[in-house]
Amino acid sequence: MRPDAGQILELVSQYAEQGLMLLRTFEEVASRIDNYVVATDDAGRVIACAALEEYSPSLAEVSSVAVATTHQGKGLGTQVVLGVERLARARDIDELFALSLTDKFFISLSYKPTTISRYPEKLARYDTLSKSGVEIVPKRCFQKELGKSWSAPRLVEQAVAPKPKKRKIG
Repeated sequence: MRPDAGQILELVSQYAEQGLMLLRTFEEVASRIDNYVVATDDAGRVIACAALEEYSPSLAEVSSVAVATTHQGKGLGTQVVLGVERLARARDIDELFALSLTDKFFISLSYKPTTISRYPEKLARYDTLSKSGVEIVPKRCFQKELGKSWSAPRLVEQAVAPKPKKRKIG
């Protein structure tokens, strides 16, 4: 088991306590540790995470997206979600969905607004949680079809044009 399960739990629990995401237990995180993508600081502490929650061989949810408040605005949320997308592609998952309280983040990552009713698997999970007393906060739903081919972004080296030679006149 990866040693960062406790750190992931600590990070997502901060958001769960605010009602912004579902509460996880240590056992849930630890048993699904291979579904988490994390970003760490120089000391190795988890400062951002996201998880791939598989519903079927072709459908999964991007869940547990969290960034430590002291590290927000640095692109870490984007990086962990892109990591989850790579994980989904490696597992041959065709479609991802995500639930969020805001529109901007997932739209910026090419997700399209949709309705949660497209995902009866998620609705069934919410129903089970509601019946056990968990309050479900309504969120917007976003969807992304994953292409079969994907390559990591490449740095484009900019060719430096030679400096024009000065001509001496006279």
